[in-house]
Formats: sequence, C-alpha cells, structure tokens
Amino acid sequence: MKKLFQSMMPLTAVLGLIICAQLSVSGQDGIRNLSSLEGVWKTVVTPRICATGTPVGPTFPGILMFIDGGTMTGTSTAVTSVYGTWTREPGLRRYSFATLSFRYDASGNLIGTRRIFQDVTLDDDGDSFVSSGGFQDRDNAGQLTMSGCSTSTGERFE
Repeated sequence: MKKLFQSMMPLTAVLGLIICAQLSVSGQDGIRNLSSLEGVWKTVVTPRICATGTPVGPTFPGILMFIDGGTMTGTSTAVTSVYGTWTREPGLRRYSFATLSFRYDASGNLIGTRRIFQDVTLDDDGDSFVSSGGFQDRDNAGQLTMSGCSTSTGERFE
C-alpha cells in the first residue's frame, strides 16, 4: 500500500497543478468589475481656463493604468511617465487620482515636477469615464511656477 501511495504522489501533484491552472484561467474569462477604475484606459485631455472652463490649446491623448490596491501609472504626449495613486470616492462610480512626473527643458535638463489631480466618474456600463481637475508645475526648489485646469474622457482598453 505504501508503494502504491508513493507511486501516485507525482501523478497527484501534476493533476493538482493542472486543476489550479484551469481555475486561474477560468477566473480570467472576460470577468471584470465594471464599477471599478482598475485597468488600462485611453484618454483625451482638454486643457481649460480654470475661471471659465473654456478650452484652451489643443487636446492630447494619453494612457492610464489603474492597478488593484490604489497605484497607477501612465503617459501622454504632454508629460513623461506619471506615477500616482487613486482612490474610490463617496458616491456611485466616483474616483480620484493624483500623479507626479518630472519636467525637462528642451536640452533634457530636469526643471521640476508636475502634479496632476482629477476627479473621475465612470459611466453606467463602466467602459468610459469623464474627469476634471488640474495640474501644478513646481521648479527644482519646490516653488509653484504654473498651474491650470483640464477635463478628460477615457475609454477602457481591452
């Protein structure tokens, strides 16, 4: 009996691994939380005059990735890679995020940072969002050099 048990151990281990792998894959079959911001989003940002909300300058594209646990990263044609945090806010499908990125001059010298902050509302189906907020640029000494407002739209990337 002991020999039979010992000879079946490798087979049992292999079957266990196959079952775990199948459960892992089946848990990923198109199931996602539509009421969550988690995932990758294609965005279009519209700079605005803070006092009036009037669009100013051209819109530009971006990509944001919201990660389980409240961290995020992204990029756009207006900033280098951004790193930040996001959180669920009170209310249905409401979130906020804040990011930090480096700013460089035309010669590639570090001239400061940009902090972006946005309030986000997902639509009913969870596949798009609208956001509003702004940015603050600071020099290397931490002094505020410029600030502004923006809105954005996002579509879930799948």
